[in-house]
Amino acid sequence: MVREQGGWVLTSAIANSSLGFIFWAFAARLFSSDAFGIAAALVSLSSLATSIGILGLDNGLVRFIARADRPRALMRKLLLIGGSLSAVTGLVLSFSVLAISNAAAQQWSVLVLLAVVLTTAQTWFQITDSGILAARRGQFLATRAIAFGVVKIVVLVAIVGAGASGLFAAYVLPLLAVVLVSLFFVDRLWPERNDVGAPVRFREVAHLSVGNWISGLAYSMPSRVGPSIMLIFLGPSPVSYFFIALQVAEVLNYIPEALSKSLFAHASIQNRLGAALTSSMRRLLGVIMLPLVALGIVLASVGMTIVGGTQYGTHGLALQLFLVATLPKAGIQLYKAQFNVDRRPVALIVMGSTLGLATIVFFVLFLVRGVPADWLPLAWALGGALALGVGWLLSRWKKPAKEEP
Repeated sequence: MVREQGGWVLTSAIANSSLGFIFWAFAARLFSSDAFGIAAALVSLSSLATSIGILGLDNGLVRFIARADRPRALMRKLLLIGGSLSAVTGLVLSFSVLAISNAAAQQWSVLVLLAVVLTTAQTWFQITDSGILAARRGQFLATRAIAFGVVKIVVLVAIVGAGASGLFAAYVLPLLAVVLVSLFFVDRLWPERNDVGAPVRFREVAHLSVGNWISGLAYSMPSRVGPSIMLIFLGPSPVSYFFIALQVAEVLNYIPEALSKSLFAHASIQNRLGAALTSSMRRLLGVIMLPLVALGIVLASVGMTIVGGTQYGTHGLALQLFLVATLPKAGIQLYKAQFNVDRRPVALIVMGSTLGLATIVFFVLFLVRGVPADWLPLAWALGGALALGVGWLLSRWKKPAKEEP
């Protein structure tokens, strides 16, 4: 079951990342670097707002929905809470960054509105993803990812010349359409009432969710806020090179994330995660990740040239460093699954916060000291290595899990 569901989740992740890669590759060639930089910074910022507003409720849904007496009601409640908080957070963050940077003043209101829509849609997308995964219908994840990727590329080509707001809209509106359609479908994967289930109090979900929320927020903080910091201090043009390298490396980050999600969903039903299964997944990740990272490092300049032309190809070093950073993150994903199943929110918080804070500290330190932009991704590799060590220590210090009724 873990391999089967993991295969579907991985297919979804590959479709999402590869089609996203194609989208940004077309955007780099069809739009100016200024429009690209503004849209890229807002996409990253909206992802940060989603990480804040979702409160980790997607992970709480996976852990509890299979044993809830009213699964549909639980999912709807989490959609309402997460969507509302994400909308407010997206409004505040996008307003602040655009006002400080004074970028795209004439399109300001449209960009802020699109940022609010994007954060809400991304939150609903993640929560419904968890509902599909917990129902063991991983094949639908792949279908939805492909639909979103194809539609946004078609819209992008159709609105060439529309500036930063047009580029941003090409990313936002297809996602909103896909989410609205899938809301009706996902709701029917779970019964209105589960006769063998038990009442699930929101307090129970929140206990584990808050650990995932803080951990996920800190974990994603460097990638979400990094382009915005660069936009403020270095201008939009360097953001375009940095963002492309980050997006290319994200293709590999989706692999361990997909396997971790499948492992978590399976172990939540079993209410335990065996050491043998974890070791098997660790070996599998090593076999997959090491050759891919090595190949990516060798072909980094070629890949950047293919994406955005010769002006991007000269920044191959940034991609190489981002690729190195994917290795410690792979191990961190497995520890994340383990801590979720063991219901250890504090361990999640400590590991995720270590990665996020350490990476940002290294990143800001490099900026202050005037390190060239191509070397800035080194902060991601150093922060990931430190967090992996912390995760290993926490996994050795394990308290017995609480008995569940």
